[in-house]
Amino acid sequence: MATPSDKPVRGFADSITRGDLDAALEVCHPDVEFLSVLAVDGKAYVGHAGIRQYFEDVTSAWDEWTVEVHRTAALPDGRVVIEMTMHARGRESGLPIAVFAAHVWSLEDGKLRRNQPFREPEQAQRAAGLSPD
Repeated sequence: MATPSDKPVRGFADSITRGDLDAALEVCHPDVEFLSVLAVDGKAYVGHAGIRQYFEDVTSAWDEWTVEVHRTAALPDGRVVIEMTMHARGRESGLPIAVFAAHVWSLEDGKLRRNQPFREPEQAQRAAGLSPD
């Protein structure tokens, strides 16, 4: 069951799978700073304009893009960890990929404000204080 703090995190993942920009903007703070493990050029996507650019980048690079959420964990300090696998199919190559990622999200006013992406669950868990160093 989703908690109030992990609702925007799950909502963002769901909006990416559906290709629903409006739903993504609804859960993102106007000053959101988003880093994607699979970003086309490795840049941070900043603000609602950045989220729009992210959706354009995803559409330009991938024919299919889905996010399979494995788990979320709301932390006592208000941050939320999400562990997921991103599935995509290259627009030009047609080749499928599946990449694990974890993000530690900070929220502001109940909306996504800033994330820290990781390629390994242990890295995210350590950053969130969920596992010993």
